[in-house]
Amino acid sequence: MSEARPHIVPLRGLTSSAELDQGDDEQLMALAAGGEKAAFAVLVGRYMPRVTKYCARFVGQLATAEELVQEIFVEVWLRRARYRPQGKFVVFLFTLARHRCLNRLRDEGRRWRRDVDAAAVGVAEGACPPDQLEALLERERQRRVQVALLGLSTKLREVVLLRFDQGLDYPDIARILGCSESTTRSRVRLAMERLRDDFAGGISR
Repeated sequence: MSEARPHIVPLRGLTSSAELDQGDDEQLMALAAGGEKAAFAVLVGRYMPRVTKYCARFVGQLATAEELVQEIFVEVWLRRARYRPQGKFVVFLFTLARHRCLNRLRDEGRRWRRDVDAAAVGVAEGACPPDQLEALLERERQRRVQVALLGLSTKLREVVLLRFDQGLDYPDIARILGCSESTTRSRVRLAMERLRDDFAGGISR
């Protein structure tokens, strides 16, 4: 019996760099399934900053996040021929990213320290304002946000990051987490309550 060929989305002549840049995720994955590295490079460029930001905030260490991101995109490339567009590519991608982050935390066998990696904060929020005082205050705010996130359980941290950091909707988050939409909404509410309590406690101390 011959091996099943990968599902191919109509490509409509996506050949130039400009055309590839305008291609949707499913078209690019179909091209990648055929070995088209240029199409895969567009996907990497499109999503690497988002995935790096997600992983950095999840594990709290930029160096670890960058290592995980490399592993994630290698896995996407290796699985490209088996990829089937049953939803959104972003759901597929962040499902892989979530599993990589959880596995790394589990392998470490310890709690991540609450003294946040400054580089992780930087990649999570971007450049600070040019004014030195504003920059100092902004960095402190970013540090407190990251510390509060790392203080959450992984189940609560991941829903906050996917919902508010990545801007994904509840149905997509539920698919990534493998739980119901109502459970996802409940976790977001609980996470926000914990974060508000943590910030309130920090202000009163």
